[in-house]
Amino acid sequence: MSDNVYLDNDDLRFWIEHAIEWEPLIDLCEHGAKAEDRPATVRDARDTYEDILKELGKFVAKQVEPVARRMDTEGTRMENGEVIASPTMDKVFKGLKKMEVFGLPMPRELGGLNAPVAVYLAAAELLARADVSCMTHFGFHTGIAVSLMMYALRDPRSKLEGGRLVSTPYDDVIADILQNGAWGCMVLTEAGAGSDLAQIKTTAKDVGDGVWLLNGEKIFITSGHGQYQLVLARTEDTEKAPGLKGLSLFLCRQKIDGKVNVKISKVEHKIGHHGSPTAVLVYEDSKGELIGRRGEGFELMLLLMNSARLAVGFESLGICEAAMRSVKDYAAQRVTMGKTIDRHEMIADYVEDMGLYARGLRALCFEAAQKVEKSVKLEQILKHDPPKDEAERASLERKVARLKRQARDMTPLVKYIGSEQAVYQARMAMQILGGVGYTTEFLPEKLLRDALVLPIYEGTSQIQSLMILKDQLMQGLRDPRRFLVKMARANWKRVAENDPLEKQLAKLFACKYKALQTILLRIARNKLRSTYDLPIGDWTEALFSQWDAKVDFAPGLLHAERLTRILADVSIARVMVKYANRHGKKFPQRVTDAERFMKRAELRCRYWLSEIEEHGAELLADLAALDAPPAVQSKAA
Repeated sequence: MSDNVYLDNDDLRFWIEHAIEWEPLIDLCEHGAKAEDRPATVRDARDTYEDILKELGKFVAKQVEPVARRMDTEGTRMENGEVIASPTMDKVFKGLKKMEVFGLPMPRELGGLNAPVAVYLAAAELLARADVSCMTHFGFHTGIAVSLMMYALRDPRSKLEGGRLVSTPYDDVIADILQNGAWGCMVLTEAGAGSDLAQIKTTAKDVGDGVWLLNGEKIFITSGHGQYQLVLARTEDTEKAPGLKGLSLFLCRQKIDGKVNVKISKVEHKIGHHGSPTAVLVYEDSKGELIGRRGEGFELMLLLMNSARLAVGFESLGICEAAMRSVKDYAAQRVTMGKTIDRHEMIADYVEDMGLYARGLRALCFEAAQKVEKSVKLEQILKHDPPKDEAERASLERKVARLKRQARDMTPLVKYIGSEQAVYQARMAMQILGGVGYTTEFLPEKLLRDALVLPIYEGTSQIQSLMILKDQLMQGLRDPRRFLVKMARANWKRVAENDPLEKQLAKLFACKYKALQTILLRIARNKLRSTYDLPIGDWTEALFSQWDAKVDFAPGLLHAERLTRILADVSIARVMVKYANRHGKKFPQRVTDAERFMKRAELRCRYWLSEIEEHGAELLADLAALDAPPAVQSKAA
């Protein structure tokens, strides 16, 4: 085992010590801060972040990694209505509390360390490499505090000075989390309302004096034994405000003055994540406090969910890193047919692919983290401390809009491809180790058990792909001419570009636009024959005059995951090329990685494109027949 899981990770250190654009992030974190509170220089701030990660890397290597199997074996259980956590995990979290890392990205005015979110997410990767149950539970300390801070920025009761949040209605909760090691949970899912939150049945009734009473049952709640629960419940009449419009968000305490306010009725028995309790919560006139305004619960919950999805990407990185290291260690020692198996061509190919994709995923994760943080903090400045000059304010508004769009594009990709890669790499680690990989003596079986939930929670892989599909198609449909220009530019660059990295990248972009064009043409053809006969640049008005998303999107819905895999490879390649161009002279491995990743990515993208172009017509016809009126079905039969 390693002595320090930060210092032994050269790729992670590259991002922390060289690649992340710290200066703008630090300026945003320190906006409005007193001069005596700010770090003297960017280098001083970065050195502090490095020191934090070094100390945490040592703690994880010495105190978490060696006991991961014990935490998995101890698991969690119910006893007299209480959740009994792993004693070993409790000890780990006492150590984390002592290190004061729960407040990494929180403002110092609220008791935090005022670090950029990227530092917190890097810490999450370190924990996930050792044990994903620890990382998951860690997220419900910091994550709940950060969410309450975000909600406080929209609350008129909060106090700001120079655009900085200095006090909130939730100061007692935030202090309890940061100082005392308390935690919370996201409470969304119900039976019949998982991916479709519009079906939520839990209700909340206003009984005056700011108190609401909640009634209902929530299932699959990660760290559901937390004291501070962010609960999505229905407050509005379903006829007046149907679906998501009728949902509001509440802060509920599991206990009030020592008495149970929310009953924990069950802890789930799971295939993995044994150290992280997954609970069933019962609300029976449970007291809650409304967060924000009535009816904006889903919007507020999205703020938390988007951050959680980014965190899952870094959690996935931890699993990929652990899987890859277990493979390398074993393959370098296991001898078959006269040589160690890492020198067998097939195994060497697997190992190279795992490493390339892990480094590519890390590039995408850190790029997304920077975009998300800049968009959130600049929007905060725009709202609470805007520039006085009108032109400067307009420029900032455009910048915020651009960053928000980029963050929205990247976040579901991080969640999708991260979780899918975690499962794949854990699976490959088991396969490469062979029989011993299937035993509890070696790491891969635990990695695979823990990885399997990642494509399910915080929005399934399929939900992510549908979000991505919708955004991409709506962009193309709203501005077809711009889409055509981008497609033409990519096709031109893949032929005429002289720089080999940019030329290879253009090939991937051409594949992306070809896939989108194929889906767009089928949507147009299915929607209106007359639209299909128009030039693509004239589609917008015709397409949006009559729109049935459920029917008209069918060709896209079929291929959403295939398109998402193409988009993930293209996005990763774009980021790898960006940083290869910036740092390739000093770190030539960045160029080599980008070249090799794109060669593999082109083969994958061509495969997914061929499926989009050639597969599915018969299935769509079968589904259309099932949805047809009975008379039409009878005639078809």
